[in-house]
Amino acid sequence: MTSNPVCVNADDLLAKARSLIRKHGYRALPVLDNNRLVGIISRSDILRVTSTKTNLQVKGLMTPNVVTVSDSEDVTNVARLMVKNAVRQTPVLDKSGKLVGVISALDVLNAFVERKISPVKKSVRDVMSVDVVSCSPEENITKVWEKMLSTGFSGLPVVEKSKVVGIITRMDLLKHGSARPHRESGKNKHVPVRKVMQKKVITASIGEDTAIVAHLMTANRIIRLPVVEKGMKLAGIVDIEDLLQAYV
Repeated sequence: MTSNPVCVNADDLLAKARSLIRKHGYRALPVLDNNRLVGIISRSDILRVTSTKTNLQVKGLMTPNVVTVSDSEDVTNVARLMVKNAVRQTPVLDKSGKLVGVISALDVLNAFVERKISPVKKSVRDVMSVDVVSCSPEENITKVWEKMLSTGFSGLPVVEKSKVVGIITRMDLLKHGSARPHRESGKNKHVPVRKVMQKKVITASIGEDTAIVAHLMTANRIIRLPVVEKGMKLAGIVDIEDLLQAYV
């Protein structure tokens, strides 16, 4: 886990949480009220706010009733809990109920990789999703913003002529910010995905060993990989939940 995690207060303005996430790359922040854990706020939550200037407080957007784990919990059990509850970050509490850390799905996967634990499902083909939501390089990033909100996906492969040419993530949108003014003003300003996307995209082959893909994810701190066939043709997607399920 990450000890002494960066937190925000429930009464803090959303702008503070957004700034911390953009600056440091955090995927989520625990929310405290009088030093008591009351929620968590994520990139996904922040992406829902289209205004650049808002007086909205963190408590108005956070997820309450957070799934937590004990600092003495077995990592495999944490993985099962994350898969069951579809969460990627879990606050860690000590015996007194005090927040002492945060553990992410990447942290758990890294524990499996470092211990050289063998996954139950051996091939990416067995865990990947074939029904992939993607976008094109010329698509307006406002539409990509809306796709991420409606699907809950943290990133979309960018595809041109059936081939993967990049990837665009929530963080790319939060850092760039071009989608937000468009949504506010209603103007038809077109900002294409190609201006924001990451062109150097890490991929997995359709027959790849899941242990190798787990190493790729943890080494590069990413949670979604396009799965490709010969010639970078998109065949599917594998994310952190798929990998955890492969182990547990």
